[in-house]
Amino acid sequence: MTTVRGPMTRAVAAALRAAELRPEDGAAKALAQRYAALIDEAVPLAKYDKPLRALRQAVRESSDPNAEEHLAKIETALSAHSVASDLGPKLLSVLTALGMPAAGRGAKGGTGGGTVSPVASKLDELRERRRQRQG
Repeated sequence: MTTVRGPMTRAVAAALRAAELRPEDGAAKALAQRYAALIDEAVPLAKYDKPLRALRQAVRESSDPNAEEHLAKIETALSAHSVASDLGPKLLSVLTALGMPAAGRGAKGGTGGGTVSPVASKLDELRERRRQRQG
């Protein structure tokens, strides 16, 4: 049996392979993989079920030969957007906790991002200039 993997699942799998993870990161790694799979397997949320049923009925009664195709595109886009807007920030949070995006590297003790953010560096620079002016 072959598992179909979508673009988010593949990207997260590649990132996890490249990351320097410890054994205790296993649960977060599994969670990141699950979020990625759910994003790739997006289906319409239950709250849209009733309106979508009404639209499907209207499409069946439509004389437009492309109506079903148009509705399918809308359903796909709605599903992808809904799931990504819900799970995307959660996936990013897990990846950050694992020290994978640049923002998380300093927090986990990794390299490449350091613990000093560009904003903090600029703020420190401005404070130093003020101290020098004051004397």
